[in-house]
Amino acid sequence: MTQERLRELLRERVADETMPDRSARAWQAARVVRRRRRLGAAAGLVAATVAVGAGIAAVDSNPPRPRQPADPAVSDATGPSDPTPATVGDATYQGVPVWWSPDQREEQDLPTVDSPLPADIELGDRPDDPMDRALAAFAHGRSATLVGPGGARQWVDLSGVQEVTKPNGYTYFPAWTGMLTSDGERLVFPQPGQTWKVYLIATGEWTTADSYSDDADPGPLTPDLGFDTSAAQAYGEVRDGAGSFGMGVALPVRDPAAYLSSPEFLVARGAVLAFMDRFTRGTDSRFKECCPVAGWLDDDTVVYESRQTRPLLVSWRVGTRDFGLVSRVHGGYDVASFALDASDAG
Repeated sequence: MTQERLRELLRERVADETMPDRSARAWQAARVVRRRRRLGAAAGLVAATVAVGAGIAAVDSNPPRPRQPADPAVSDATGPSDPTPATVGDATYQGVPVWWSPDQREEQDLPTVDSPLPADIELGDRPDDPMDRALAAFAHGRSATLVGPGGARQWVDLSGVQEVTKPNGYTYFPAWTGMLTSDGERLVFPQPGQTWKVYLIATGEWTTADSYSDDADPGPLTPDLGFDTSAAQAYGEVRDGAGSFGMGVALPVRDPAAYLSSPEFLVARGAVLAFMDRFTRGTDSRFKECCPVAGWLDDDTVVYESRQTRPLLVSWRVGTRDFGLVSRVHGGYDVASFALDASDAG
């Protein structure tokens, strides 16, 4: 396992600990649920990261095996991009149907789908296209790249955004998965003194606000799935009822010899998508908290961010085996935020 990979795992694990407490109604009570409830000591985080790394390093990186059904009840499974609606999932967990995502290598070969986002998103330059709103924001260091309708891109200097110190003394740069407002018109960052730094995308102006409220209603983060999800921590934003969870629930995987057990998973409108994370030797690896929800292409198709060595945006038609490649992201970034909804596709 490379030092870069180990550093990324630790950074992402810690970064999600840094989100501000939005306990008031203005912070959307539904989002408070997803704040981490169990804060480990730094040494514990390092130990957990090293343990993951050791597990990854201990296995080889053979080419992907053919998809194997979990049991005869799901023997009609035909592959990671089968568009045929499924009457049952690929497996079940405590009586609940579970679908399997393509693994990180299979995602690279998915068929492309039409979307408001460009098929390739470049983060390595400093574009200055005008836009009234953004569909995505990628923070990298003390700057961000915005992606707008029609493929417009804009580089934003974040050097004026101050770091924030938590009560426990931990200081962090406050780029986060909710920094792009749901209407796509502003970037917002929590600041010292319980204030907010706000960037108005249409004008390029910065302002400071005493409070911040996003009018979008994310809906419940933890819908009743018929099984206990408390062992897995929620992460990312809730997008129209869809949210992602970390490892911890013993959901079945396609092949226990090839994929990490107790996988991360996504919940959308009563359906469960388990993310297949193929064992590798530190290459083509999924990152910890790999797959936050980005939004929706239409009423049936959710988009998730696939954080891996070669990051992607992937679509899933909920309750089917229909997956597609929305965008490839070229260039490193720390965190992304999205303002996608079904109306953007029209």
